[in-house]
Amino acid sequence: MVYRWRSENRWSGISLETEGTPVVPVEGSVEQFITEHYWGYAAQPDRGCVEYRVIHPSWRVWQVRQSAFEGDADNVYGKEIAAVLQGKPHSTFLAEGSAVTVMRGQGL
Repeated sequence: MVYRWRSENRWSGISLETEGTPVVPVEGSVEQFITEHYWGYAAQPDRGCVEYRVIHPSWRVWQVRQSAFEGDADNVYGKEIAAVLQGKPHSTFLAEGSAVTVMRGQGL
């Protein structure tokens, strides 16, 4: 699987190869921590914050055998995030995803 995008006339991409069949993440796993977020937060122009609920079913995940990032990460994301993208990942998986419902937010 490959996801590619273009920024400032340069192409970047993430590629991966999955293995096995998708499963619901194990309770307490990194995969569950990443995929099971049901609250979002957004900064506001007045320096406040809005909290909103996100509703979706549990997402199954595939383990990844091989993954790679290619592109000009320094210019697109900055040096700090580029260093992460260019290094060896701590965890790699693919989530199936789904439609989500985003509820009206409330100021904090």
